[in-house]
Amino acid sequence: MIADIKAIIWKDSKLLLRRGDNRMRTLFTLLTPIVLFGVVFPIQFRDEWIFTGWSIVIAIITPFMLISMAIPESFAGERERHTLETLLASRLPDRTIFFGKLLNAMVFGYGMTLVLLFTSLVVYNLVEWTGQIQIFEAKILLADISVGLLMSGMVASLGILISLRASTVQSAQQTLMAVLLLPLLLIQVAGFLLPRETVREILRNIDFLKTLYIFASVLLAANAGFLLIGLKRFTRSKLCLE
Repeated sequence: MIADIKAIIWKDSKLLLRRGDNRMRTLFTLLTPIVLFGVVFPIQFRDEWIFTGWSIVIAIITPFMLISMAIPESFAGERERHTLETLLASRLPDRTIFFGKLLNAMVFGYGMTLVLLFTSLVVYNLVEWTGQIQIFEAKILLADISVGLLMSGMVASLGILISLRASTVQSAQQTLMAVLLLPLLLIQVAGFLLPRETVREILRNIDFLKTLYIFASVLLAANAGFLLIGLKRFTRSKLCLE
């Protein structure tokens, strides 16, 4: 089973940066977090970057951007290329196909998250060299690594669930982005409706660790829920009929 999952990952990984007419957009989407999070932010925030937890932005936004770009291809892309029938007719078990598609997007998004965290540290040390290498505080590093993994799993599992039923890659991308951006929209609306002083008071009293635990718990629950629903909905017979 592991060998078959690797085969699916290898096949799909070759399509990550080959999006036909959208190659320039794909390249731009890939370079944007590298430049912004890997170079600009550590230079701009300096000491705050490694001591105050701003690096959590990488763990949240990078999987959001990159996986939401890649995961719609998982099944909607196969459907558009008329290769879904061939894939479903293969000897590969259902769960092998499902987890191969899922892990391919997760490895891409989480791998880039770790690369950007490392790159930001390199840039920070070049700018703020003190004679010894400086890294994130232990709790911040643990938060970055764990949230990045949970965020990657959540976006990938939700995206694959949407891609299973989407007729085109574009429709899958639009639906995924709408669902992912809804919580941010609600937060913005709440911030607009609440008095400004109330918002400032809330922001001043936020406990970083407590907020992180709550956020990680929500992500973990979302991971489990979307994964279970995806496994239940991935039925080869239904997909063949579609």
